[in-house]
Amino acid sequence: MGVMDWFKGIVQGGSAPTASAPKAAPAGEKSAEIAGLNFKTAIDAHMKWKVRLESYINGTSDEDLKVEVICRDDQCPLGKWIYDKGGEQFGYSETFVDVKAHHAHFHRCAGSVLETAQKGDKETALKLLRGGDYVKTSERVKMLLARMFIIASEGRAAVDTHIKWKSRLQSYVKGESAEMFDVDTVSRDDQCAVGQWIHGIGGERFGKSPAFLAVRDHHAHFHRCAGEVLGQVQKGDKDRALQMLESGAFAEASSNVVESIVVLFEEMAPST
Repeated sequence: MGVMDWFKGIVQGGSAPTASAPKAAPAGEKSAEIAGLNFKTAIDAHMKWKVRLESYINGTSDEDLKVEVICRDDQCPLGKWIYDKGGEQFGYSETFVDVKAHHAHFHRCAGSVLETAQKGDKETALKLLRGGDYVKTSERVKMLLARMFIIASEGRAAVDTHIKWKSRLQSYVKGESAEMFDVDTVSRDDQCAVGQWIHGIGGERFGKSPAFLAVRDHHAHFHRCAGEVLGQVQKGDKDRALQMLESGAFAEASSNVVESIVVLFEEMAPST
């Protein structure tokens, strides 16, 4: 089984090898590393938290675990990556944002388990560890990391985040979405995930790159076009708005954003 199959198995509902079970490393282990993080190692280390906490609760561990440290999401290797190279490279990605949020919640759950154990209620601590929010959040982090690896390795994180705009706007125009949009906000290029990355970490890291500047300019134009689509909706011309989503300035601007992002990815990719 190759590395990509291993990750896709997790996303599709399979499971990574447990920390206590023997596991055969997928072929091409080194290929699991992107932007300074080996995603397979990260998933393995994440899943080992249950074993570490269980050993501590049962008194079979020599680790000196502290609640004030465990409950923080920036102390483990994955957390440090999230707040450093991960955010720098993938801060525009909705999946990355989900990874960050659920990883933070996971550590709060782990801290709660540890705090309960240190208060002397080992039975409740073990119940928390084996069910409820801890398990759900842990599995969610594992799945999101696998998904992040797949879309990042295929260079599609930013593209996937961007192209969701069309389906979001279509659902809104057709009255099928609970999302609320206004022209002023949508017309701005610094409100979406990609825009926040462009005007934040992305700009700090790649601001002098012509490829990055192309992404920035195409992205700004795209949002002006998206605002024009919403303007038609406000005028009551939904048919015209839907037509604009399929052809003309909006469609061209969206394609330009995708193409420029791909060029930027190619420039960012390390030479082999």
